[in-house]
Amino acid sequence: MADILIVDDMPENLQVLQLILRKEGFKVLAARGGDIALSIVKKHHPALIVTDIKMPNMSGIELCKTLKSNAVTAGIPVVFVSAYEDSESLVQALSVGGVDYITKPYKPSEIIARVNTQFKLIEAQKLAVKQQLSNTINQMMIGIAHELNTPLGTSITSSSYLKEIAQNLQQALTSQTLTQAHLVDGFEQMKESCELCIRNLEKVAKFVSLLKSISQSERGCVRAPTKLFDIENRLRNSFSKQNVKIEFITEIAANLYIDGQALLEVFENLIENSIAHAWCSPEHSVTISCQHLGELLHISYIDYGVGLKGISTTELLKPFITTKRGNAGHVGLSANLTANLISGALQGEFDVDNTPLGLEWRIRIPVSAPDCD
Repeated sequence: MADILIVDDMPENLQVLQLILRKEGFKVLAARGGDIALSIVKKHHPALIVTDIKMPNMSGIELCKTLKSNAVTAGIPVVFVSAYEDSESLVQALSVGGVDYITKPYKPSEIIARVNTQFKLIEAQKLAVKQQLSNTINQMMIGIAHELNTPLGTSITSSSYLKEIAQNLQQALTSQTLTQAHLVDGFEQMKESCELCIRNLEKVAKFVSLLKSISQSERGCVRAPTKLFDIENRLRNSFSKQNVKIEFITEIAANLYIDGQALLEVFENLIENSIAHAWCSPEHSVTISCQHLGELLHISYIDYGVGLKGISTTELLKPFITTKRGNAGHVGLSANLTANLISGALQGEFDVDNTPLGLEWRIRIPVSAPDCD
């Protein structure tokens, strides 16, 4: 069962809540105050927090505000506990980000029902994300087939024209009517046809590469000891010639048990997408921050670009959504592919926000989870 952190300055209240929740099979962590709760959150990142509103030093409302102000902990649902008649505090608690409340004196059936409701909502949200990704994968296959038709058709036409030019030159040579001007003109047309064919076949090759990446993103997780510093070095080598300044912030020196190749592909896709869409100036900069909290690796990616223009974050994850339609290489697949890698191979979760600093991806990846299926 998932971790629940309960916060109350009264030991007897903590004991009652622990007994009720543990009886239902939940793993319960306890804190006698907001400051202690924040320390526990940094180490364990619970799935749900149940906190009293009125506590000395740091109230439950102040605790919730602190959690919601941090991108790493903002997604943790907070359920408040308060006396039944304290409606004013409950309104304030819900306004700062609380998702529900429990009233005193405790009723075990009410506590269990409200806690289970929150976990059902969490699971429903995860399922909705997975279903959306599954649907977009199907749309992606149809879109790729459509996108391939144009370059393949152009390549076939160019090749046919190239063959026709060669046949005309051969006939002129056989009939001894071939002139220097005829030959020069024929070679020039052949060169143009070859260049057109090559350009379009390169587009096809890029699509094939994308298909391979999509297939890999659907594979099962392949966890192995991975050092983030190795991934950082590979990123710097990959983008050293593209004028991209990569600020990689982490204090994690130890091996993490994750799919390192999939994580590298996520970072590469994000940076390549920023190169294609985010920057209007020649100065390119991204910040990647990594924190290991509990059993999760928390990642923040910010590109300091123009953000999303004309599309929502939901549309961003749909295949073939791009702000540069018609330009070579901009087919609108990188964000969808990145999302699929995170949810599939890395078994993680993510949020995408359009911020004043540019597009931000917040990613959470399990590093101490049970063995892969």
